[in-house]
Amino acid sequence: MEIKGLNSVISKIRKAGEEAERDIEAVTELVARNIEKNAKVSAPKNLGKLAQSIQAVKTESTKWNIEAGGVLAPYAPFVEFGTGGTVEVPEELTEMALKFKGNGIRQINLKPRPYLYPSLLKGRSEYLDKLKKVLEKYGKTKVKK
Repeated sequence: MEIKGLNSVISKIRKAGEEAERDIEAVTELVARNIEKNAKVSAPKNLGKLAQSIQAVKTESTKWNIEAGGVLAPYAPFVEFGTGGTVEVPEELTEMALKFKGNGIRQINLKPRPYLYPSLLKGRSEYLDKLKKVLEKYGKTKVKK
């Protein structure tokens, strides 16, 4: 999921030096862990190991993936988006969700029970707020919300 203007904010903060870079990394990890925690809380509990499968995984110093499914719960995207005629995919996740589109061999209509996307939306807002505070810490100009 992309956040508009994020690269600009981060590059402004990075100009302040190594301490600012550490602050960016700390904020990024904090928000990624919060998204993971919120998604685990929101995930339906009667579906095997879905909540256990949700993990925040660091890929670079300021990049994290929030993953669900894997071998513990390969059904994770079907819970998130639903199946059959009840599928609901947020526009910004369409490309990713298409990977899980069935072949129409059987019709099973499971209602979507989003747990990850709402957590991502909350995390995106939290991330921008926290980065703006870091930018204000190192910059002389206040950032507009």
